[in-house]
Amino acid sequence: MLKSRRFALISIALFVTAPSAFAATTGGPLSAHTRVTYPSAVSIEMLGRAMLYSVNFDQVVNDNMAVGAGIGNVSTNVHDTDRDTGNSATFIPAYMNYYFSQSAGSPFVNGGVTLILNPASVKGSDTSTGSLHIPNSSVMPTFGGGYENRGDNGFLFRVTGYVVAGKSLTPWLGFSFGYGF
Repeated sequence: MLKSRRFALISIALFVTAPSAFAATTGGPLSAHTRVTYPSAVSIEMLGRAMLYSVNFDQVVNDNMAVGAGIGNVSTNVHDTDRDTGNSATFIPAYMNYYFSQSAGSPFVNGGVTLILNPASVKGSDTSTGSLHIPNSSVMPTFGGGYENRGDNGFLFRVTGYVVAGKSLTPWLGFSFGYGF
């Protein structure tokens, strides 16, 4: 448990201290390399690392990497049933994306952690969407891959396949819509 907390703290420290990346101005038309043209992004992810929804902010660190964090919420059920516990889990996903291409549309891989803000009230229960079995720990590692398109107008779309490590590995899918600036 100490190692997972240390990993979470290191991930958060990388996010907080990551330098901003700025696009070089060439005076010509906009480059197809829109991640550095619009290095900051705000997005809403449906499903995804927070299992139902999350609001996220990410920042480009260099030509091929971005770091981000968000906050989301999902209701919980008694383990292996559809009976509502009356509690909701609040998640903070912290993540890093590595992009394989500098073009506006690029495949990527990601990794990170999803922190559970209220682990005492939701441990051992399942999320109502995805049936993720919430661990006793307040940290769930996540990893996956997907495709992002950040257009010349700043609009952003991502589709990502995840594996979330609760008490077991849970495959999951997320769709993000947002705006880069």
